[in-house]
Amino acid sequence: MSHIAELPPRDMIAPDADGGSFLRGFVGSAVLLLAIDAVEPLFFGPGYFSGLTYHPFWIVILLAAVQHGLFVGLSVVGLATLLMDWPARPLGVDITAHYADVATAPAQWLLVALVVGLYRQHQLRQERMVRQAADRLQQVNQTLTDEIRRLDAYVVQTERMVAIAGSAPNSAMLAALDALARADAARRQDAFVAAARLCLPAPGAWLALEDGAFTLAAATQPEMRPPALSSEDVARDADWHTLPLDPPALGAAVMVDEALAGLILVQAPAAEAAGYEVAMDALRRALQDSLRAERHRPVLRLERPNRLLTYVRG
Repeated sequence: MSHIAELPPRDMIAPDADGGSFLRGFVGSAVLLLAIDAVEPLFFGPGYFSGLTYHPFWIVILLAAVQHGLFVGLSVVGLATLLMDWPARPLGVDITAHYADVATAPAQWLLVALVVGLYRQHQLRQERMVRQAADRLQQVNQTLTDEIRRLDAYVVQTERMVAIAGSAPNSAMLAALDALARADAARRQDAFVAAARLCLPAPGAWLALEDGAFTLAAATQPEMRPPALSSEDVARDADWHTLPLDPPALGAAVMVDEALAGLILVQAPAAEAAGYEVAMDALRRALQDSLRAERHRPVLRLERPNRLLTYVRG
């Protein structure tokens, strides 16, 4: 089942983990501050900006807070305070009054950065939530698309299974598969032949694995002969593979308890077997169930020295 990630709560949405947005905003603002600080002695003379009503650093601080939010704004305020030209105290001016007057501009910068930065930070958080919601919707859309494709494939396979076996009724095919799944060793060969004639699009056979080689156990046509195959030639999965035989044939491994127990062979190329995959796989599964039931069938054993009759797994 596909899992759709839940959207994190509002309070748990954190800033960018790599700090890339903060670094870009701070570096850009720092470059502007350094440029303004370098322009003053070159074109206007030292201390010129401190005599203006509004220091040019105001522009950079406002841009930083409006564009990048609270943290960049406060960082730029700190850097601007360090770069600010602090005038010397004139004679006769109280030291407290002098530094209070000089600190007025940094205090205003700090207040504006807090107010504007907090408002912008709220907007950035909302934008981040919108992006995360959009990403989640894309994930949901992809999940639904995958589920629809899976259901379409299932419907196609079901329709193919209904249409298989030519004129043979589906009930007869299902009954033959059930008989094969329940068959013991004495009835397994006949049950396989009956089910294979309804499920396979061409002549087929069941090859049992004995001592690393395959031997013919049952076939829909008596004249069929087992091919020269070894256990290394068979893929141990649930897929049907083209076998290098003449005439062309498909084969699928029969697995019992994760061990290779045999092979089902269909003398038909993959193109001719298209549409029979479900029935062919059902035949393989029924044979596996029959072999597995025989391997794990309870047997009666006399336990000594207590001479108790118990059922144990064979």
